[in-house]
Amino acid sequence: MDVTLKRIAKALFFDTDLKKLAEADEIITNKMKDSVPELQEWERQMNESGQQTKELSPEEFSIFVERLKTKETTMALMNEVKKAAPALYEALVGERDVFMGRAMDSTASALLPSLIPSGLSSSSPDMVSVVGLGHVEGIGRELISMGWSKFTPANCR
Repeated sequence: MDVTLKRIAKALFFDTDLKKLAEADEIITNKMKDSVPELQEWERQMNESGQQTKELSPEEFSIFVERLKTKETTMALMNEVKKAAPALYEALVGERDVFMGRAMDSTASALLPSLIPSGLSSSSPDMVSVVGLGHVEGIGRELISMGWSKFTPANCR
C-alpha cells in the first residue's frame, strides 16, 4: 500500500497535467449523465431549488450505482483516466492488474497439482476470482501473456 500511495503521489504531482485531468473529469461526468439519465433530472431539480448539491436518497443512489456497473461504462471511464493521466492510471490500476494477475497465476500453479489427482484428465479446472470491474481487462492481458489460453473476458461480469 505504501508503494502504491507513493506512486500515486508522484504521478499526481510530477507526471500528470492537471488541466487534462480536469478535462477528463468533465468528459467522465458527461458520460455518467448519458449512462444515468436520472442524473440530468436530479441536476435540474437542484438548479430549480437553488441547491449546490443534492443528497441522493438510498433508492436514487442505488439506481445511480447499478447503471454505472456495466463493463462498457467502466471501461469508458477508465480509458478517459488512462488518456488524461497515464502515470496516475498506471499507479492506480495498471500495476495492480499485473500484481493480481501474477498472484492468480502463482496461486493456480501452487494449487493445481493438489486439485487434479494423478491419472485423471489433465484439463485444468476453472478458477474464479472476484476483482473490481476496472481490473478485468488488465488482469486478463496479464494472464494471457503468461499463457492462460482459457481466460475469456466475455465471461467476466
